[in-house]
Amino acid sequence: MTMTSGFRLCLAVAALALGCGTKEQAASQGTPQQTVPPAEPTTTTTTTTTTTTLPPPVWRTVRWGMTKDEVLAALPGEAQRLGTPVAYGPDTPGSTDLAIPSYETDGAAFRTLFGFDEASGLARIHLSAIKPGNSTCADLEQKLTEKYGAPAARNATGTSLRGEEMVWKRPDQTVTLGCSGVASLGFHNVTLSYAPPS
Repeated sequence: MTMTSGFRLCLAVAALALGCGTKEQAASQGTPQQTVPPAEPTTTTTTTTTTTTLPPPVWRTVRWGMTKDEVLAALPGEAQRLGTPVAYGPDTPGSTDLAIPSYETDGAAFRTLFGFDEASGLARIHLSAIKPGNSTCADLEQKLTEKYGAPAARNATGTSLRGEEMVWKRPDQTVTLGCSGVASLGFHNVTLSYAPPS
C-alpha cells in the first residue's frame, strides 16, 4: 500500500467518523428530524338522489292506495270518520266509515264515500247526489265527456227502476256515472264512482 493510498483511506475513515458523530450529536441535542407523514387514505363519497314521482290524484287531492289517515290529511276539514259505517247504496255492495257528508260540485251536492281495501288502501270513491234535479245526470255526463271524451260504454240498468250507466276508462281509473229514476214523479238517483283501472 502506498503512502497516498493509506492517506486517502485515513481521510475516508475520518470523514465517515465525523459524519457519524455529527448525526449522533444532532440526535442527542434534540434536533428534530424531519419525518414524512403517512399518506391519508382517500375517501370518495357518492351522493345518490332518489326522486319519487307520485301518480296524479284520481279525485281532487287523493290517490289510489292512500290510508284513511292520508285521505283525512289530503282533505282537511272535509273528510271525516263516521260513527257508524254507511252503505254505498242499494246497487253497490259494501260500506265505509270515511266520508264527506256534503260536497258541492257542478251545481249539485254529493255525499262522498271513500272505500278501502285492507291490502291496497283507497280503492273506491263513491259520490251520491243528495237532491238531484232533472238535469243533474245530463249536466254531469256533459262535464265528464268534456274532460274524458265520449264514454267507452253505455249500459241500461235496473229492472223496476230503469236507468243508464256511462263508463269512462282511463289509464289511472274507471269512472262510472249511474242515473236512474222516474222523471214524472220527480225522483232521480245519480251516482258517480271512481275505481282503479281494471
